[in-house]
Amino acid sequence: MTNPFDPPSGETPDGGTPVPPSQNPYGEGMPPYGQSMPPYGYGQPPHGQPPPYAQPQYGQPQYGQPQYGHYPMAMRNGLGTAALVLGIIGAVAGVTLFLFFLAFVLGVLAVIFGLVGRGRAKRGEASNKTMATWGLWLGVAALVLSIVGLLFVIHVAKLQHDCRERAVDQQQYDDCRHVW
Repeated sequence: MTNPFDPPSGETPDGGTPVPPSQNPYGEGMPPYGQSMPPYGYGQPPHGQPPPYAQPQYGQPQYGQPQYGHYPMAMRNGLGTAALVLGIIGAVAGVTLFLFFLAFVLGVLAVIFGLVGRGRAKRGEASNKTMATWGLWLGVAALVLSIVGLLFVIHVAKLQHDCRERAVDQQQYDDCRHVW
């Protein structure tokens, strides 16, 4: 009985062709049986790069950590997205003339969030400049539509008031509900 940890003698247990100990039976990049591995595993690392899976030297960053203490900044896209959503809802509320007050509030918020979101995108803190711009313009549209809605409601109220002032009897007064 032979020791399984002894180097091969050139004979194979399955009766195959013997491999001389100087040749590598496992292919390129692997050391022959019984010899130690090269210091960097199966092959040399590319020039100028650290070996894969090696422990970093003292003072060097670990895997996945940025160098020089700079951490990658997460994109801050929330205000641009909020500007777009508020601008869309504000514009729809502005088209519905009697929701002009909601369109005004949402339009103001969309303009503010859109301006701040565009500023973040210019500084590289956000990646959704187009979304913030659309939110800004939809917020402006919501503001314009809210002003139009307010003027419309004031006009209808003035027509109602004038009609009721001119009414002589109850029938004319009741007919003023259908003016506009």
